Amino acid sequence: MNVILEESFLALGTTFKRRDVASAREDSYRMTKEKVTVQIHSYNTATPSLQNSSNPSTHRATTLVSAMPTIPPHIIDEVRFATDIVSVVSDYVTLKKSGRNFVGLCPFHAEKTPSFSVNAEKQIFHCFGCGVGGSAFAFVQKIEGVSFPEAVRALAKRAGIAIPEPEPEDRAAAQEKETLYYVNQLAAEFFKQTLWSDEGKIGREYLQRRGFHDEALQAFHVGFAPSGWEGLVEYARAKAVNLDTLVKAGLINPREKDGKASGYYDRFRNRIMFPIHNLSDRVVAFGGRRIIDDDSPKYINSPETAVYQKGHLLYAFTKARDTLRSADRLIIVEGYLDVMRMHVCGFTNTVSTSGTALTEHQARLVLRYTKNVTLLFDSDAAGSSATLRGADIMVENGLQVRVAAVAVGDDPDSFLLKNPAADMQRILDEAPALLDFKMHSAASGTVSSEKLEQNRMEQLRSIIDTLARVNDGLERQALVHRMAEQMRVDEGVLWEEIGRLRRSRPAKAGRQPLRESRASGMQPNLNALATAESRMTTYGRLVELELIRIMVLHWEAIRFIFSFMRLEDFHDPEAHAFAEIFYSFLDREIPLEPEDLLHYFHDPKQAEFVSAIINVEGKRPIERDHRHWAADCMARLQKYMIEDQIHVIRDQLKAAETSGRDVTELLQQFDEYQKHLKRVRPENFLIGS
Repeated sequence: MNVILEESFLALGTTFKRRDVASAREDSYRMTKEKVTVQIHSYNTATPSLQNSSNPSTHRATTLVSAMPTIPPHIIDEVRFATDIVSVVSDYVTLKKSGRNFVGLCPFHAEKTPSFSVNAEKQIFHCFGCGVGGSAFAFVQKIEGVSFPEAVRALAKRAGIAIPEPEPEDRAAAQEKETLYYVNQLAAEFFKQTLWSDEGKIGREYLQRRGFHDEALQAFHVGFAPSGWEGLVEYARAKAVNLDTLVKAGLINPREKDGKASGYYDRFRNRIMFPIHNLSDRVVAFGGRRIIDDDSPKYINSPETAVYQKGHLLYAFTKARDTLRSADRLIIVEGYLDVMRMHVCGFTNTVSTSGTALTEHQARLVLRYTKNVTLLFDSDAAGSSATLRGADIMVENGLQVRVAAVAVGDDPDSFLLKNPAADMQRILDEAPALLDFKMHSAASGTVSSEKLEQNRMEQLRSIIDTLARVNDGLERQALVHRMAEQMRVDEGVLWEEIGRLRRSRPAKAGRQPLRESRASGMQPNLNALATAESRMTTYGRLVELELIRIMVLHWEAIRFIFSFMRLEDFHDPEAHAFAEIFYSFLDREIPLEPEDLLHYFHDPKQAEFVSAIINVEGKRPIERDHRHWAADCMARLQKYMIEDQIHVIRDQLKAAETSGRDVTELLQQFDEYQKHLKRVRPENFLIGS
């Protein structure tokens, strides 16, 4: 039997034995570890069209070559989350609000009735007239006629995000980041395993005394660092991991003796461990809380690394993101346990910093989802200078900030342990705006009489500082007028001080518009991915694309399909490029909504194809079970391959009969393939599912 066909039979279940999903995930990890450039490519380059090449390996080789130069994935994510697609599209299209979406005349084809829709919640667009669609990157690629990296750079400039020019070391730097992601995930698994072991009993008991049940600990992937000095060191050594990488990740420290290197020891010991995720939901750092009252710091956090900058992230943001838009408000608290308690009690739009003051990066991240923020701290922290400085940064970036404080002696965690969630909701509902909070603090009379006037001046300067940071002119005018009346200060003096402050501050880099020239471009053609050169190629290509279609509509189908198929079984280059991206999702725990998939397809044709599936087919009720649908496709692929081989043997038989050669072996092969063909049924893929 033909070797390629034999391998295809094995992958597609002629023996009707499903591939172990764990082995598929191991393949996925191996690819991540050994072929980092392939992953970087998927972020940075458009998939080349290789319709004239019938060799899939040629396609993959071209993929590796075309990957450089690259933009690091974490920067692409930063640009994506800093970009508002409505603002970007509005530079080219007049949009009007229509329900939850924005609509306008499509810039890619002539029309009189708007069929072009922008979904602000999912940050995607789609034209129901011509079928074009995708993310903000895809829109810029299409309308400007630029490549994916050029689109990323244009949007980065617009958002004020610096992207370093590509250097020869980029590949090594990207690979180093991947190793840091890997060891952080490894550490998270170690800490989690330890928490649920005998060694972690003391940590579990501490958390149980604090009122946290197993479900919350599992949901937040909480772990425990054992009290020994080399727990993580030994775990990593057993996994054959280079310990220097753990040093770079801030997980362990080198030990010295007599001025010489003498092994390593764990950075985190006898602490509750909270993994910190980046915007792509990858573990990048940890916060460790002590469980006994001693002289050690209450919290120890990971140092900054190549994949972790404290001022760029908010703890639990990926969890809060799910409900942030519907709540239209973000709650920011101080500690990790405060976040967990708030989520347990239903306030799932809550995050925290990681032991730092609020930053401009964090403000821009929040603004991507909502304009409304409530800072919720204990009464001491709420009025601290660090809290108020962070609040001013939020205001400067266009956020509406309120400040809430729980009772003296409590933090959000302890307050909710003693009081119902309704009491917390009341505190949040009654939280004053930042300026009112500052004004109340100035009039509270909590300071000694001899310093009252001095402190009042300091508070007044703080209020002026906030007013100077309000960038909306009309809003600032109304606030200045109100503050002048309520604080009995001459309005002219306020304006003079505000003007002085605004002139003294360096101008912030505004959002730069994309260049005005537009590419006339080709009209999109959704059928371009379904063209073919021969009858067999057409059938196989269409079925492979149908499997892609199933995976777009059904997240669960990804595991089901790859439990039988390998990447190599997608022979069509375009279908193979789609399959590579879906294959990378095998080790992803949190499923993606169909609309969110668009952010992972950077080639405009791919994005167009996926967008059409989501916005046309995805809106219709789907009655067919994804397993039966996929099983039917895989059975058809088997049949096409066998029928193709039967045709080849038929031709060989005709040639042999003409020349008078012995045809016994060919007839045996012909009979064998005919038997295989009869055994192929969709039901074979459903056994045991």
